[in-house]
Amino acid sequence: MSTFNIIKLNAITSTNNYLKDKLSNATCKDGDLIWTKHQTEGRGQRNKSWLSEANKSLSLSIYKTFEGKTPQHPFEISSAVACAIIRTLHSIGIPGLNIKWPNDILSCNHKIGGILIENTYKYSRLNETIIGLGLNINQEKFDSLPHAGSLFMITKRKWDIENVLNTLIQNFENIPFSNLLDHEKENLTMFNSFLWRKNKPSKFFGSEGIFEAIPLKVTQEGKLIITDSEGGLSTINLNQARMLYPKEII
Repeated sequence: MSTFNIIKLNAITSTNNYLKDKLSNATCKDGDLIWTKHQTEGRGQRNKSWLSEANKSLSLSIYKTFEGKTPQHPFEISSAVACAIIRTLHSIGIPGLNIKWPNDILSCNHKIGGILIENTYKYSRLNETIIGLGLNINQEKFDSLPHAGSLFMITKRKWDIENVLNTLIQNFENIPFSNLLDHEKENLTMFNSFLWRKNKPSKFFGSEGIFEAIPLKVTQEGKLIITDSEGGLSTINLNQARMLYPKEII
């Protein structure tokens, strides 16, 4: 029996927002999975738009509730999802895979996917989450987005979007998705093994401008441990700084 109740929509503004509407109407159930080949108003981190070309990408959102034991840190959800995507892409032969902290999926240093997780709390306890993700599948170019890529651009072959989705769902079920906590250490280890630019001098952009540091690993709380040129260790949160692509202009 599948973990998910799969609902396919031809086109929609946002799969996350669709689930929010279902929640407000009290029609959302644990395991609802909404997916579409055309998302017209997708969102990423920091309220950035997620560009989606019709019938050339995969956008989906999953609704999950937590009854009983819940993740101690919300990042445990993000790391589990990122690792499921990496396992999926690795199994179909996508090369050069990395996770750009905190939640971008890269192939050969190009962003091919992203994750947006929206949590709801009740009495200071994580109660439910909407997990949104997008994967660039068959786009042939990205005008004005030099760091973006797609499976087609990386592999030079067209992909069946539903086959990619089915493989992704299998990897979600193998977590198993119904109990993320059983795999939190395993997922964090895998997340760090695919951490983009790990142990390499990298540029960041923070409140005081651009600075250079070496990313070492991500903690269970989702913080990035970095070291400076003199070997001093520190941690940064998502709202403090973000990693830059080489030659990225601020």
